[in-house]
Amino acid sequence: MSSDEATSLMDLPSPILFEILSRLPPTTLLYVKSVSKSFLNLTLDSEFLKLSRSTSPASIIINQFSSYETCSTDTLKFLKFEDEDTHSYCHDPKLDLDLQHYFPIDPFWMVGSVHGFVCFNYFPDYVETIYILNPRTREYIILPEAGGIREWPNDAMYSFGFDPVKFKYKVVRIYQEEIYDDNTSYYKSKCQVYTIGNGYWRNAGHVMFSFRPYGVNLYAKIHWLVYDAEGNESICSFDLENELFESFPTAPMYNKERYWHSRSLGVFGRCLCVCDNYADTHFEVWVMKEYRVTSSWVKEIVINISPECNDWLGNKIIYMLKVLEDGEVLFLWRDDFLFLHHPVKKTLKKLDVCAGNILASSHVSSSFSLKSFEGEVVNVF
Repeated sequence: MSSDEATSLMDLPSPILFEILSRLPPTTLLYVKSVSKSFLNLTLDSEFLKLSRSTSPASIIINQFSSYETCSTDTLKFLKFEDEDTHSYCHDPKLDLDLQHYFPIDPFWMVGSVHGFVCFNYFPDYVETIYILNPRTREYIILPEAGGIREWPNDAMYSFGFDPVKFKYKVVRIYQEEIYDDNTSYYKSKCQVYTIGNGYWRNAGHVMFSFRPYGVNLYAKIHWLVYDAEGNESICSFDLENELFESFPTAPMYNKERYWHSRSLGVFGRCLCVCDNYADTHFEVWVMKEYRVTSSWVKEIVINISPECNDWLGNKIIYMLKVLEDGEVLFLWRDDFLFLHHPVKKTLKKLDVCAGNILASSHVSSSFSLKSFEGEVVNVF
């Protein structure tokens, strides 16, 4: 596309132009942005971003990983909520993907989903393999191995995100190395970044924190709950554009004795949140109403734990998955099951989608092809 052609397109009415651009894959949009500054400003327009997110219906992707106990295999399931009032969900078994049929390895651990691309981790015998897969196009790539062996007490965890400024998809690896000093120990966490299409891992500094899975994406940054050498909790972010770390205070009600076994980080609408399930009597969700403003933490949700639901709700870690249109919230209890809670109506409902050994994430199906990324070997299953 030449500059003159870009100028001609800019003469189209905005709604038509939004519709055209919203259907282009990210790599094509990046080229268009490089041709015209007007397109650069347009693609950052809030109306365009809203439309581009809405061209494919949002859903939940469920990774049921293999288990000898439940006789389950590595399977992908797709869950959609169809009715805004009753939030009846749709799960079509015909759309399930039996990953073990195509990839004779187990278990496959889902890292996250971005624009229809899903990141998986597979680590047998301390050798880690990262897959990026598009379930719709049936394409996948395998990333080269990163440095640093994942062997106890050292650990590694992954996150997957998108830099909207440079239109780059990035896998972030946090390699946690335990350091011993004067009969005490602490973690030095090294960051490595793989940009899809570049073909190699890069070092991106380190921080002196122990990281809690899982990382959550917000404002083009990945966020984690982290702990310092004294066990104090905070939130650490990694900017996907400039690849720098920052940290800021976590939600209230944390103390070292409770540690992290009952707290998780999530996204509530467009805000960070912390789910806290330590108390025997209730479960809380704290929401940071203004990003990085400590005084803006508010207790948004309280679920009282009645005797009849104590066996399946109390004292285990709970993850925030999605806030639905009318404010009802979808949660994942440990890795066992999904449940819905309406903060106003005070309803609580378990979802019978699959039993046990599950990871889940918001997901928007797309036909974006991994073949758009030069330098990657793309396979089809």
